[in-house]
Order: sequence, then C-alpha cells, then structure tokens
Amino acid sequence: MESKQKPNMIDSLRKASNWASNFIRMDKTKSTGRKIASSLWSLFFGVVLSLLYIIIKKGLQEQIFVNPFTVVTTIFSSFNQANKETILKYFLVFGFSSVACALSFKAGLFNIGIPGQMMISGGISFAIFIQYGATQYQAIPAWLLIMCLICSVLIAFGVGIIAGALKAYLNVHEVISTIMLNWIIIGISMMLFRQNSASVVWKNFSDAQAKYYFSDDLSGVKPGFVTISAHVKEIFVICGVVGLLTLAAVVAFIFNFTTLGYKIRMQGISKSNGKYMGVNDKMLTMMVLGVSAAISAIAGFYYYVISEQVFSGISQPINLGFEAIAISLLALNSPIGSLFSTLFYTAIYTSEAKLQLYPLYIRPEDLQVITSIILYLAATSIMFSQFKPIQFSTRTILLLSDPRYLRYKKLESLLKRKVRIVGSYEQKIHLIEQKINQANYSISLKRLEKINESFANKITKIDNAITQARINCQKAEEYTLQKIVEKNKNVELYQALNLEYDLNDNKNYQDSIPSEIKTNIELNNSTDSFIDQIKHLKKELAKSTDKYLSQAMNYKNTDDQTIKHFESINAEKMRINAELNRLGINAKFRIKQQKTAQIKDINTEYQNIYASISEQRSKLYKDRKHKQGGQNGINN
Repeated sequence: MESKQKPNMIDSLRKASNWASNFIRMDKTKSTGRKIASSLWSLFFGVVLSLLYIIIKKGLQEQIFVNPFTVVTTIFSSFNQANKETILKYFLVFGFSSVACALSFKAGLFNIGIPGQMMISGGISFAIFIQYGATQYQAIPAWLLIMCLICSVLIAFGVGIIAGALKAYLNVHEVISTIMLNWIIIGISMMLFRQNSASVVWKNFSDAQAKYYFSDDLSGVKPGFVTISAHVKEIFVICGVVGLLTLAAVVAFIFNFTTLGYKIRMQGISKSNGKYMGVNDKMLTMMVLGVSAAISAIAGFYYYVISEQVFSGISQPINLGFEAIAISLLALNSPIGSLFSTLFYTAIYTSEAKLQLYPLYIRPEDLQVITSIILYLAATSIMFSQFKPIQFSTRTILLLSDPRYLRYKKLESLLKRKVRIVGSYEQKIHLIEQKINQANYSISLKRLEKINESFANKITKIDNAITQARINCQKAEEYTLQKIVEKNKNVELYQALNLEYDLNDNKNYQDSIPSEIKTNIELNNSTDSFIDQIKHLKKELAKSTDKYLSQAMNYKNTDDQTIKHFESINAEKMRINAELNRLGINAKFRIKQQKTAQIKDINTEYQNIYASISEQRSKLYKDRKHKQGGQNGINN
C-alpha cells in the first residue's frame, strides 16, 4: 500500500473546484418546485441588496433618503397600458433569446453567439428590404416580412450548424467558434451596409440611393425608410407571443417527457453518458446549436424589424443578446421559467428611464450596478436551493416547544466534545511516538505520563457529564410521554412514542481510568526516532526504485528480465511501505478521518432524533386541531 502523502495546494484547489462544480450542477437533480423557490429567493435577495446599495450611496454622497418602496413601485409601474408596446417588444426579444440559451445550456453547450445570430435577422431582412426598394412612403407587405423571417431562421440555423460541426468534428470549443462567428457576421454586415462599398456590393446603385439607405458613420442603415403598418405589426406581435408560449411549452415537454429530451439532458451532464446510451453526440451537438441559433434569429427579427425598424450599431455585437444568458440562468435553464424571468427582467429594463426622473434621480451608472447585483444573485440561484426559512422556522418552533430537544442538544454537544478530546489525545500520543528516541526517552516518558493524567481527568469528566445528560434525556422523555397520555388519554400513542430507555444503565458514573487512555504503549528506544526512520526509508525507496528502473530500462534485457526487475521494484515498495505503516506514517491522517467519521455519525443519529421529535409534535398539533374542530361541530 502506498504511503499517504500530505495534500498540497493544487490538490486542495482541485478538490474545491470539483465540489463547486458538483454543487452548481445540482439543478440536474432538484425538483421543479425547489428550483422555482431558489430562483424566487435569489431574486428577493438581489432586490434587497440593490435597494441597500442605492439607499447607502444616495445617503452618503447626496444626503438623500431613497424610499425603497418607491423604487419597487416605479419598476413595476412599467406594466401599464401606455407602455404595452415596449413591454411586448422586450418580452419577445428576451423570451426567444433566453429559450435559445436554455436549450444549449441543457445540452452542456455554451452558445455565446446569440448576439451575432440575432444580427443575422437584421442583416438579412434589411438586405431584402433594400433589394425590394423599400421607401418611407410604402409599407412593407406582410408576405415580405414572413419571407425575411424564414430566410433569417434558415441562415442562422446554418451558422449554428457550423459552430456545432466545429465542436463535434474538430473539437473547437463552442465559445471560441461562436465568438468568431459573431465577428464574422459583424464584418459581413459592415461590408454590406456602408456607402463606400455600395457600388461594389449593390450593383446598379446610384450615389443617391446609397446615401438614402446607408449612414455616413458606417454604423448601418439610416432610420426611417422601413415602415410597417400598425395592423401588420400587431398581428406579428400576437403571433410572436403565441409562438413564444408554444415554443417554451414544447421545449419543456421534450426535455421532461421524451426520449430525445432525456438524451439531450444526459449529454449535457456528461458526454460519456450519451455515448453509453448510443446517442450520436456529433449530430446532437450540431442540431442543438443549430436550433438554438434559429430561435435566436426569431428574437433578432422582432428586435430589428418589428420593434426598431432599423439596423444600426453594427460595429459590435448587440449587448441585448448577452442578457439572454443571465435570464436563462435566472430560470435555471427552464424554458417555462424563462418566461417569468423574462417578465421580471423586462420590468427592470423598461423602467430605467423612470428611475432617473423625480423623485429618485438614480444615475445611469447606478442602474447598471442595480441590474448587475440582481443578475449576479439570480445567476447564483442554485446557492439558495437549501434555503428553506419557513420549514426551518416551523421545525425550530416545534423543537423548542418540546422539553426533550435542549436535553438531546446538550447530549449531542457533549458527545462531539468527547470525540474531539479523544482525537486530540491520540494526536499527542502519536506525536510522542514519532519523536521519541534514546536521547529524549526519559523526558518523553514524563511528558506521556502528564498527558495521560490530564486527558484521563478530561475524559472522566466528560463521561460523567454524558451519563448525567442521558439521564436528563430519559427524564424528559418520561415527562413528555406522561403529559401526552394525560392530554390525549391514549395508551397506544404512549407505547408508540416510548423509546424504551433503561434508567439503571445510565446511572453508572465513571471513576476509573477511561478505556481511551493508552497505558501499555511500546515506545521506541533506538537511536533514531520514527520520523528519522521514515525519512531514511523514503530515501531508500527512491534509490532502490531508480536502481531497478535503470536496470529494467536496459535495452539489452529480455522480456523476462524486464518483468523480473519490475517485480523487484514492486516487492521493495511493498516491504518499505509495510515498514512505513508500522512506523505510523498514516496514523495522523487515520486519527483525523476517524474523528470526522464519528462526528458525522453523531450528527446523523441526533438529526434523526430531532426529526422524530418534530414529527411527533406536528402530529400532536394536528390531532389537537382535529379534536377541537370535531368538538366545535358537536357544540354547533
């Protein structure tokens, strides 16, 4: 057996990283209700921290008190009839893009190309409009809008397929490929929609047409030449809302109730899972990224064509597309949850102008901080998966109302304290065993006697306290059960709750030497201490390993000779490791592990006891309510 090495910083960081990864990925096993609750709690604390930030900053810098309720009401006041068009616009854009992001996340793929995929719709649609000869005096017909949408979705699907193929066949990470594709789309857009390249890209274009359609500052097309009738726009918005709700429901159904959805989720957890299930992981990767890109194109169509009716700011990726990542994380990658997180984020996004006016006067940079805090907490919503204040409060009240709880809590504390005392004692004894040699033998013996005497008193004292605590627990049990029988007159309940403690077994107080104290220890009286011997053995192991390895690696050796050398290495390792174990190289680690295991066992045992007490109290409360209800019915 190999000797246990002391963990280094890299091992500790790797262990912490694995723990964090497993914790963050707990959403794979959490119920839907638990996910919703954790998201709501993350939103609540995000809003609270944001309000605290504004109150503190305004108070310190401007000596102004900001009413937090005014901030909240201002945010949600954006949901009014006058703001309906803006709300629906951002709801559709954020909704489609967040569902697209959630789809890729579920498959374990990070589609950061949503901004570029949204810009595909703008570029394709406005290229068609220009080729069609659109002007401000003629509304775009509905059939042309449908054609633009279909073309945008198909081309975006192809772009997603390209990113998926790079991932599947060339192992190019999807983050790298989608970012590069974003900038390729931007480069193509800047080439298409600029005045000085119009004569090359747009054949038969006059200078007047180029100036009419394209901006001078190379930022895209000029606003105003695309007009869509209010009736057509309203139809597209209604169809978009219905389509978004249907899409979210269909994607959720696929994930939860179909074989394909199960394969996608298993692929997202681990690629090896998909291979063991017989999934064509290459095809699945391409299709997921392709469909995600196609859905992103729908979001881009509603933003550039239906809402803004202008394709500008094309020199960089559209920031609106990156918001989909936060919205999806807020919903824990749930398609249905994305709809609700979209509503919340839409309220924040559309209320920014009002927050900068009277009476709040919140600055734009502070609005960015507020949004960042809320989104940061929302993105870490899985951290709140174990946050259950109502359940915790109810359980605490039930336990504190029972006289047994505090007695058992004290007993649990005493048992843990004893484990720590015994662990500390064993570590001190181990240290003496490691350091003692012929030179310090007499001093070490005296030190051992003092340690034994000191810890014998401590352990005896804690044992007596534990015995008394057990008696107190039994008395509390008997008192509680007696009260239950008196109130309920139910002998069967008494027998069911009786834990059958034997009072006589707990009355034996400790007055002799505790069994944990080691009185017969064989101490080392040689010249070298165990620590020195361990160092020598490690050096010997390294030298012998190098020796046999150099002999084994000799090209003149036959196969049998090489095998024999490796067998010699293994035999030498086994001999030295056995000697190292005899010298106690792993004893310190074993003591720590034993202490940790014992404390965990105590925790488990007493958590079960507390759960039983809480359940009993809850049952008694329900029975009392039921009897009171029955009695009131008889009286009436």
